[in-house]
Amino acid sequence: MTTLAKEGEEETHDVSENVGQAYGEWFFNYMKIFSRRLCEWFLVYMFGYYSVSFGWLMAPLLFLVLRDKRAREKKIKFDIIRAIANADEKDILQEFQRFANLPSWKTFPHILQYLFLLQIIRQLWPYAGHYVKDLCKYSIEPSIRTALEDYKLAGFQFEKIILGDTPPRFSGVKVYDDTSRHEIIMDMDFAYAGDCKFEVSVSKFKMGIKDLRICGKMRVVMKPLVKQIPLVGGLQVFFLNNPDVDFNLIGLADVFDMPGLSDILRSIVTDQIGYMMVLPNRYPIQLVEDIDIAELKCPLPAGVIRIHVIEAHNLMKKDVGIMGMGKSDPYCILHLGAQKFQTKTINNTINPKWDFCCEFLTDVVRSQELDIEVYDYDDAPGKNDFLGRANLDVQEIWKSGEIDMWVPLSDAKSGRLHIRATWLELSEAAPSLDLQLEEIRALQNTTKNPLHSAVLMVWVDSAKKLNTTPDPFVRLHVGNTKHETTVRQRTNDPVFEEGFSFLVRNPKTQELQVEVIDQKTSAVQGKLELDLNLLLKEKNLEIIGEDYSLSGASGGLAAIKLSLTLRILKTALKTDDGDGGPKEKGEVETSSFTTPAAISDPPSSSSASVPQPPAPKISSKALPSTPPPHPADVPEAKSALTKEDVSVADPSDVSNVATHADVPPPANVEERKPSVETTVEEVMASAASPLMHMLPSATEGALRQRTSTSPSGVHGLGRIELSVKYGPRNNLVVVVHQVQGLEKEEDGELPDPYVKLYLLPDRSKDSKRKTDVIKDDCNPKFDERFEYSVSPNELTHRRLEVSVINKKGLMFLQRSSTMGQIHLDCGLLDADKVTQWYDLAPAMDEDEE
Repeated sequence: MTTLAKEGEEETHDVSENVGQAYGEWFFNYMKIFSRRLCEWFLVYMFGYYSVSFGWLMAPLLFLVLRDKRAREKKIKFDIIRAIANADEKDILQEFQRFANLPSWKTFPHILQYLFLLQIIRQLWPYAGHYVKDLCKYSIEPSIRTALEDYKLAGFQFEKIILGDTPPRFSGVKVYDDTSRHEIIMDMDFAYAGDCKFEVSVSKFKMGIKDLRICGKMRVVMKPLVKQIPLVGGLQVFFLNNPDVDFNLIGLADVFDMPGLSDILRSIVTDQIGYMMVLPNRYPIQLVEDIDIAELKCPLPAGVIRIHVIEAHNLMKKDVGIMGMGKSDPYCILHLGAQKFQTKTINNTINPKWDFCCEFLTDVVRSQELDIEVYDYDDAPGKNDFLGRANLDVQEIWKSGEIDMWVPLSDAKSGRLHIRATWLELSEAAPSLDLQLEEIRALQNTTKNPLHSAVLMVWVDSAKKLNTTPDPFVRLHVGNTKHETTVRQRTNDPVFEEGFSFLVRNPKTQELQVEVIDQKTSAVQGKLELDLNLLLKEKNLEIIGEDYSLSGASGGLAAIKLSLTLRILKTALKTDDGDGGPKEKGEVETSSFTTPAAISDPPSSSSASVPQPPAPKISSKALPSTPPPHPADVPEAKSALTKEDVSVADPSDVSNVATHADVPPPANVEERKPSVETTVEEVMASAASPLMHMLPSATEGALRQRTSTSPSGVHGLGRIELSVKYGPRNNLVVVVHQVQGLEKEEDGELPDPYVKLYLLPDRSKDSKRKTDVIKDDCNPKFDERFEYSVSPNELTHRRLEVSVINKKGLMFLQRSSTMGQIHLDCGLLDADKVTQWYDLAPAMDEDEE
């Protein structure tokens, strides 16, 4: 009782103190208002007492009212600006739409109106449960069971499959308009974060997952287009890269939801999704009977990318030692779709040299990226530290033929990778095999990883007259690579209709091994060995629909029907002129100042044709000094020159800060043209001349670069070659290739140039990028890549400043003078002209900008 009474007294004392404090604050505020009103009335009284004009009273009152109104408007603007700075861009646009009544397709012109699709999926979702159950039971369950057997876990099966009420969501739908007329390609952002529930049993233990989340870039290819309903012969559905997968464990599995074990389960689920529908794997859906099912399920690859991870520099230190002098044990993981390679681990270094080579089969060119992740190896499982990642656009590799550059690591404080990537085309010419084998032998001197010279496509159609009544599947071997078909239940004449691709080291010495196996007994029903050298003698290097007898089968009647296609890998030379594709070996070399041709379309994602190189071009250096060749000898050169000569500069180029430097045709070609063309050029030059006096020096250079033939550029300061592109990950990618024609110093010494970049108007340290310094060189080559993370709306208000700086001297004696500079308006970037030459102009002061 005493304790309760004491607590009651304390509460009463606290309440009384709060009441007294509140009363004191009220009295203070009241006296403040009273004093203010008293002063105001006293001021009015004094105006009347001394007979002061009424204007002296109204003037200060009006001033006070206007000041309060202006203060409120400033506060509202400040609150709006702060809300914009802190809010998400999409939310802001949605609020703008709510007040401005603008549709989403008007605010986001690159995104189609897809709300009807979401409503359709929502209506169909309850009926998709039966299909998903069959898919999990007969397709996914056997694959996961086989994968878990490697971890000594047997008897996997689905016990309960509940999809829930939340359907997947598709957004960012984009349909390509520059594809083959026999197909439709559509990309979309797939996101599923539903309330599904899957229960499984493994080795008599029950467990499950719920709250599954899958996000990734999905592509739907509709091909071929037919003349009968439903007008589309089939669908190919696949992810361009491995999607992000996450889920929660339930049941017994919840006990194992810890680092290491949960990572193994997630990797198994991700691998199974990749095995089903991540490139080069596809999920085909046949809609019409009379179509080429082999082309639908297993189209010919577009090419092969050979990646050479050479070295890294200045990686982060994760294994910190005494006095902070730590190192790392770095290794790289390379991903292209479902394909994965890993380098060896280099211990105790932040500047490792791997010299690792690998090759990726590439089925599509558009919108796919090659991901390279760098980790620090630790002995504890699941504890490897992340050191950064780099991305390469497959389409950029295809356009250039070969790239060799330093790529900075993103999501890291420091570090960069030295990478060489080569595009290999598929050729039907058997004689080109010897050339590729010679190149492989030369590369094997620097790397021990196996390289390949050809691609083999195998289509397993069917088998017949097998023994007893097995559950057959087909296993194929080429070297160390193994593929298996799905199991067909209880049949002597199974129909598989599945295709596989193999990288072949040497078709002259390797063979294809085929085995038909009964899954129940693991007994071999028959086998076949085919020498790949036979394909080199066939027309188009292919055998279509051939029946082969299986050896080892009782009765000797078992056979398998196969289609084989061999393609020789053909290396393309590197071209930096932006002509839209690789140039084959043997083409005429072009000058660095030759006008690039129009960028051609990349190969179709599912077309059997492979990308073709552009027509050879004639060097512009030799034309003025030598007589023109006969038109019958070089028709390509004649047509190219005629097309370039009649073209007139686009008037919109006046607004560009820096544009591509074209080269005029030779004088002897101009003499054969009608006089009207010369008149048009003169009119355009006379029209541009008054504008050149009104615009700044950078724009003046842009107008006059089209007549520049000197490697020193219009201003005599040199030229710089850049690749500038806005990537799909909302990043501005800038590749500094080389600089030519820089001036020597006054004393005749060669400069020590490097390139510095700013994304204006930001001149902070975060916006600054710079290349390495090249010693004593007027024509330095850098091939270094940089990235800026910037939203599409913000990009239109940014300018890229590129400066070439001479860092001559030692320590405090370095002069660091600017040798030349260009400014690029990021809002006017041309996606069809990524790589261009730019004339360096005199540096602009910050006040002039």
